[in-house]
Amino acid sequence: MKRACLLAPLLLAALSLTPAHAQGTATPPAATPAQATPAATTGTRTVEAVTATSAKGYSIRVPAGWIPLKNVPGADVAFINRDAGTVRPTVTVQVQDVDPKLKATLADFRDLFASQLGKDVPKFRMLGEKTVKLGSTPAILWSYLGDGEGGMVRWTQVFTVKNNRLFTATLVQPSGTTAEQIEEGRAILTSLTLK
Repeated sequence: MKRACLLAPLLLAALSLTPAHAQGTATPPAATPAQATPAATTGTRTVEAVTATSAKGYSIRVPAGWIPLKNVPGADVAFINRDAGTVRPTVTVQVQDVDPKLKATLADFRDLFASQLGKDVPKFRMLGEKTVKLGSTPAILWSYLGDGEGGMVRWTQVFTVKNNRLFTATLVQPSGTTAEQIEEGRAILTSLTLK
């Protein structure tokens, strides 16, 4: 308990954004498309998916219909669903260096983020949380609701710590997001691979 009380202020100082703030998108130079899978069609090629690989130690697979966003504050990469309309689900990946002197664990970040969400997200409601693996690395996967621009928003996030870096992938689903967009967004999150 004492460790958590002492560690929380240090973690807050080390990290300027909670995962809930990872709603934007990022610059393609940080993560470059590594491969595209062409569809087997006659005469034309359709890109089914692109794998973005980052020098920060991860890759993520993005299906057709999701396009990169540039200059999203705090995000390494970001993608938005290209479907027309006012509902535009996004996926972002945020990578933050963690001072090794902090010796912060995944549980430390989980507790810190959980305590901040209620303060940062209006009408916050946790929907679920579980421990998962990204390869062989333990991670936290959770979903929660809250007020966002234009109404209720659902966030699904997976985050983990590896090699003194905190990796957070976030799917932002505004009210009205279709089941297909949600499924594609979740597939992007689960494709996150750490190097």
